[in-house]
Amino acid sequence: MGPHRANHAFSLVELIVAIGVAAVLLSSAVLALPRVDAAMQLDTGLRQVASDLQSARTTAIASAHRVRIVFTVGSDRYRRERADDGGQYHRDLDRFLPRGIRILTANAGAIVVFSARGDAQNATITLADAHGTSRAIVINQRGRITILAAS
Repeated sequence: MGPHRANHAFSLVELIVAIGVAAVLLSSAVLALPRVDAAMQLDTGLRQVASDLQSARTTAIASAHRVRIVFTVGSDRYRRERADDGGQYHRDLDRFLPRGIRILTANAGAIVVFSARGDAQNATITLADAHGTSRAIVINQRGRITILAAS
């Protein structure tokens, strides 16, 4: 008697079940994709605003003049303005948030001003995505910028 070789092929039923399970997993991933994309856009927007606030603070210290960020609540844009020797502000940078992200709230008159020493007034800037998820950036009196964790 020779060695017995077993046939280890998949049956048609096993293949159909495997394809069905894969289809269910793939469809659930596709349905979750818009929320994942929105969360990534919100995170990108938060990091962009925090970086621009830090840049404004650094510019204020380096130039020994006030620098401010002016937020347009309800929109996807904000701008940076620098003060001249006479105290007049001049726009020097316009920024847009990532697709689907808008400025939900901005206290302190929607303007964050950094002094020549890098100090600022307390402020909170809240961004929101198209699904209504929001997160905030907080600036304290010393000019420290903090992105608050998602709640």
